[in-house]
Amino acid sequence: MFNIRITHKAIKTAVTLATMSFCLAGTSIAADDSPMTTIQQDKPKNWGKWGNDDEIGALNYLDKAQLMRGLSAVKQGQKFMLQLPMIHGVGPVFPGRVPVMHFMSQDEGIYSSKKSEPLAGGMKYSDDAVFMYLQGTTHVDALGHAWYGDEVYNGKSSQSSIHGHDFVDISKLGEEGITGRGVLLDIGRLRGDTNHRLAPNDCVTLDDLKAAAKEQKVSVEKRDILVIRTGSMGRFYDENDAKNWSALTEPGLCYSKALIDWIDQMEIPVIAADNLAVEKSFQKIDGQDYVIPLHGALIRDLGIVLTELYWLDDLADASAKDGQYTFFFSATPLKMEGGTGSPVNPMVIR
Repeated sequence: MFNIRITHKAIKTAVTLATMSFCLAGTSIAADDSPMTTIQQDKPKNWGKWGNDDEIGALNYLDKAQLMRGLSAVKQGQKFMLQLPMIHGVGPVFPGRVPVMHFMSQDEGIYSSKKSEPLAGGMKYSDDAVFMYLQGTTHVDALGHAWYGDEVYNGKSSQSSIHGHDFVDISKLGEEGITGRGVLLDIGRLRGDTNHRLAPNDCVTLDDLKAAAKEQKVSVEKRDILVIRTGSMGRFYDENDAKNWSALTEPGLCYSKALIDWIDQMEIPVIAADNLAVEKSFQKIDGQDYVIPLHGALIRDLGIVLTELYWLDDLADASAKDGQYTFFFSATPLKMEGGTGSPVNPMVIR
């Protein structure tokens, strides 16, 4: 482990020196002038708010008082586990990824075929392995997961992502954990179809979030963890509706200055959703095409943690039945050093 980390650092040092030499030779690297830079130039940033070396971003909002506030939301002692099932070759994934692949390395077959003998005393055992994208099931995004220009969250160089993140990787969020008061905003039930699912390509706006809260008779308070239901995962796993699901057309949050300002003013630390990206992945803003623009505004600039691919239908049904939309929320990513994300099995207790 130690030697690997040293080699990792050496590679990054070489890359940095090479870049410096390139610039000193008289060739400059053009400043980023991407559309993301333009639309975000006057938007809020949390860089330096918790120190120049901060790596947990808006999780700093989730102090002891927020933990206790979350616990006070428990009224019934009823828990819901929000991870999707991990099934070999099956599951919603972002384009370019593949679903989880699960392999047995040892099972009864190895004994019945006489390829191996039971252990001393007669015990047998099974063993297995998995290949997966760290964001190939219900997961938490690292704060280094998405950026624009050449800086990640807190103004650090995006060179820090090469060969694994050495700044704002997922292990930092794993050390902190996520606990607080969660609130479910069921947009699918607010204005979806008979299955309470939003239509493909549907935009979820700030007005929708406020309307859902009003309809549900719940107040979104400062530092709440937002859990947004679109109905997308219900569609994916419904054999009668799955034909209408596509990673390219999932409904989700849509970029707006008003939404970003509200999230910032409300000091929202975490946003969870039952889709691939929390936001609508492909958006058009002022005639320009964008892919996951809110990842730039929220993760890179504000340090807000996004966590995706939740199973929310059971929680939503229970909340609609008894009117309780707030709960204690808990999710802890794995400590994958250098990782851009981590699988997670979130739990809420009402």
